[in-house]
Amino acid sequence: MHFSGANMAALFTDLWCGTMKNYAPDDRATWDWAVLVDNVWEEHGSAVAACRPYLPGSFDNPPRNPAEKMNTHYKAREYITWLFGLAPALLYGILPHKYWLNFCKFTQALRIMSQYSINSAQLMDAFVKFTEWEGEYEEIYYQRLAHRLHFIRPCVHLSNHLALEASRVGSPICSSQWTMERTFADVEFDLRQPKLPYACLTQVCLLRCQTNAIKSMFPHFDPPDVLAPRYSLDIGNGYVLLRARDKRSRRAASPAEAAAMADFLGHEAPKFFRWARLRLPNGQISRSAWKEKDRPVENSRSARNIKASSLDCRTTFRNSTNFDFLNQLQGPEWHFKNVAIVSLYSPPDAALLELSFGTVWSCKHQGDRGLHVVEIEQIQAVVAVIPHRPTLPSGVTEDRFFVVERTGLDVSMTGVFLEENDDNGDSDEEEG
Repeated sequence: MHFSGANMAALFTDLWCGTMKNYAPDDRATWDWAVLVDNVWEEHGSAVAACRPYLPGSFDNPPRNPAEKMNTHYKAREYITWLFGLAPALLYGILPHKYWLNFCKFTQALRIMSQYSINSAQLMDAFVKFTEWEGEYEEIYYQRLAHRLHFIRPCVHLSNHLALEASRVGSPICSSQWTMERTFADVEFDLRQPKLPYACLTQVCLLRCQTNAIKSMFPHFDPPDVLAPRYSLDIGNGYVLLRARDKRSRRAASPAEAAAMADFLGHEAPKFFRWARLRLPNGQISRSAWKEKDRPVENSRSARNIKASSLDCRTTFRNSTNFDFLNQLQGPEWHFKNVAIVSLYSPPDAALLELSFGTVWSCKHQGDRGLHVVEIEQIQAVVAVIPHRPTLPSGVTEDRFFVVERTGLDVSMTGVFLEENDDNGDSDEEEG
């Protein structure tokens, strides 16, 4: 957390805002990378703040306007979401090209190292990108000038060690700052006496170890948490449908929906029940357009954009229209099927994706033309899909959407469920 959310964040912002200390004969007027100043900085800060309605509640604190709030207790999670989630797309065309490329290379490597599970190919990719990034960073910023030696902070060299250390001790997100601080906070919660804090801390840790040992030897002493709220429907494998729900079954709302269902089932679409929300195995909560569209945009945190795997194992990004519980004919009988009606985004612009080293997924929404039905078990995560208007490498300027995934989401699979900021204003509708 300190590496990405404090050290590297401070380095990049000091450079781009032109606040890095300079020594003679260095001249700030020669710093062509210092572009986040005056009106450009204010416009970028406003663009960051404008992304708030599109960031799901599971992204924790949405980044505030950095031009106004960066020096007012700006949180590490805000820095991480802003710089390593939003900035590759928002700074495209603003940051000079060579500096933007260098930043994207670092961002892609950092996203890999923020995963809970990293395979050997990804580890090698991150190592190569970090190594190339450091060499390029020294060449374009530091430029081997003695009066810029302070540009090379310890965190610059630390990046080269992340992938190597991960091969020895595991993913950094599970072996370093995040895990330690979570453990400290968890243990501190059990402290009750201000007197002799270290003695109390020792006893709490001892009690935790003894309790864990008993649970390991006798698993029935550790019953599973009750994760399904009242009137919800646990459909297995960690997926839970949450209220509100239709009181009565209904038909498809449009010919396009009916056609998508008929294509999925192989026969005419039957009646079905709609559900408002779906909780995923990673703890995130996705909403369907049915209820989310009722909320004012300025007071909402959109959670209906999802990442899903298709039957051919490719990953696509989709906008969930409804989570449905419908009847499917199989043989002489009907049975229920849990599906989502989704509208697919287009494939990302290939040139921009390659140019940004895979950090900027810029897509177009296909509306009813992209309607498709998927099984709920194919949904992997809730993502942010944010509108922007880039000038693509082809020279075309058009309205598009870029995708942001929550950095470090995989850590939730260690057994600690994410606390979703989901203010459920929907009334439960029980079946009549």
